Amino acid sequence: MTVHSYLRLLCYGWRLCTGLGIPAERRRVGKILWRLHPRSSEYPELAAILTDPEKNIIDHQDGLYGTKSDFVYHERLVVKRYNVRKPLDAFLDMIRPSKATFAFRKARLVEDLGLPVALAIASGVAPRRGLIQHNYLIMQRVLGASTYDGFFSAGGDIARAQTLGRTIGKLHGNGLRHRDLRSENLLEDAQGDFYFIDMEGIRLQMLPRPDRVMRDLRGLYRNFFRFGAKPTPGVLSAFWRCYLHEQPKQTRPAFSKARREIFGA
Repeated sequence: MTVHSYLRLLCYGWRLCTGLGIPAERRRVGKILWRLHPRSSEYPELAAILTDPEKNIIDHQDGLYGTKSDFVYHERLVVKRYNVRKPLDAFLDMIRPSKATFAFRKARLVEDLGLPVALAIASGVAPRRGLIQHNYLIMQRVLGASTYDGFFSAGGDIARAQTLGRTIGKLHGNGLRHRDLRSENLLEDAQGDFYFIDMEGIRLQMLPRPDRVMRDLRGLYRNFFRFGAKPTPGVLSAFWRCYLHEQPKQTRPAFSKARREIFGA
């Protein structure tokens, strides 16, 4: 890794840990403190959601603990409420930024890198109620979206394999791993444009060794097996050519060496 690459990763880490360098308007609505994307004014319906983010939410919280998150879908926006899942989460929520805050920062970083991602429009933290501190992420809803289920269940096609190769390759080339490349988190809108979603699991790899980064690709490849499908001829090679092109030249031999682990070719 070059000195320039390492300094760039340090800068990314600083942004994710502190939020500095990520433009956001702070606004308190009722008892909730919100951070808003500079483009939040494009969503006039947002004002009502900020006032009552719980309205119509599909609630799976049972007592103190619940599922990882609950959702409500609006016409152009999605509200995600993070729940307390276990005692450790309740403790960690007292000493770290909220999950919604980290998800907001990560989505903004990915956006700034020029990668296609559903925009994080706002994140908010509600006052604590005992051990429970609800926090909210408001995301752009990708209109007319479909998941990549069809791509994997049909064995893939060359054009979309190239899209995946370029976008995931650029993500990894910038030292980031998604860590949850399930087909449900890979979307295509009505125009056929690609989007990442569910960005809160992203991790910054300060030492982006191929064997670590490749964990993302193992998960991606498992999507074929989930649907009982085999990749059609040419799909994997098309993906790999585009993926490898996005890696820094000095790391390409190491990624090529690790290829057989993932693709078996």
